[in-house]
Amino acid sequence: MSRVYVTTYEVIGAGIPLAEDHAAAIDNARAIQWAYSQQIGGAGFRPSHNGGVRTILFDTLPKGWRKVGLDRGKIEGVPRKDSKAGKEIAASIAALPEAPQPHHLAAALGYNPSEMALDSERGTIYFPTTVDVSFPTKRYFVRLPRFDRDGFDPDANILRAIPESELMKALEDHNAEARRRREEKEAA
Repeated sequence: MSRVYVTTYEVIGAGIPLAEDHAAAIDNARAIQWAYSQQIGGAGFRPSHNGGVRTILFDTLPKGWRKVGLDRGKIEGVPRKDSKAGKEIAASIAALPEAPQPHHLAAALGYNPSEMALDSERGTIYFPTTVDVSFPTKRYFVRLPRFDRDGFDPDANILRAIPESELMKALEDHNAEARRRREEKEAA
């Protein structure tokens, strides 16, 4: 494969409902995962690479769990799979919804190459990424690895190629507004 170039696109027009649905599905899955964590006495959780739940954080580790680490004073645990209780806990975690990944939105927007984006000169595999900003206006961005044989022809009605600097400016504007709102709230 040839060289890979990551291209940044802003989701526009008819693509916005797809991005909104993607973001809503992530929020819904994370809300259910968070509620599950609280229901079993957890103080948080770590997501897995596939959008599920990898570990639960506890103040004290309950029965049926084993410690795999510490995070800011919290015990990071996974179900013990050598016990009946642990197996039941693992099954309940596996039944939780998974948050959709960036490649799901990329595919909905028409990006679905038949092979992986592999930069043979560096031996690096690239995956789509997404960025959403809320302030001062809601905007959705996707960063797609492009290469000669990807077969992707972006639809100008849903994607607009932008320079990386425009994404960075949107992030800076978002962070500045979020900081201003937070400081305003703290002052009140």
